[in-house]
Amino acid sequence: MLDTGLHTRPLGPGDALALAGLEAAVFDDPWDAGRFETLLGQDRFFAAGVFEGPRMVAYLTAYIVAGELEIVNVAVDTSRRGQGIGGTLLRYCLERARILGAQRAVLEVRSGNAAARALYKSCGFTQAGLRKGYYADSGEDALVLEWPAPHAP
Repeated sequence: MLDTGLHTRPLGPGDALALAGLEAAVFDDPWDAGRFETLLGQDRFFAAGVFEGPRMVAYLTAYIVAGELEIVNVAVDTSRRGQGIGGTLLRYCLERARILGAQRAVLEVRSGNAAARALYKSCGFTQAGLRKGYYADSGEDALVLEWPAPHAP
């Protein structure tokens, strides 16, 4: 459960520096603040962050196009992992996306990223495909996940 000292909200262009800072702390090939500022001003780009006071401790970025939420990144500050923040943020974003007209969500996740896979599973994502050698840095496969799970006939 999310700490009472944390709050979640959609992100706008004014959050670009904080978003780029957390991205740089978490990922090896981060986007810069200028790119985020441009994207955060577009209707089809969606982002939400979790804040501890003024400090961003988690975020999710995605595109919403034609009724589909395509999740680009989910990141939680290394000092705040394992506290349920990622799940709370993901559920918040899925609900917001549904309000904005998304009926489905998709993403890729490294096959070896057990923590991320468990997070997505806990939120109802299921595997829809496999992309062999998807990640250029390691040649690792990507699992394509979707939500909601397709209904059996």
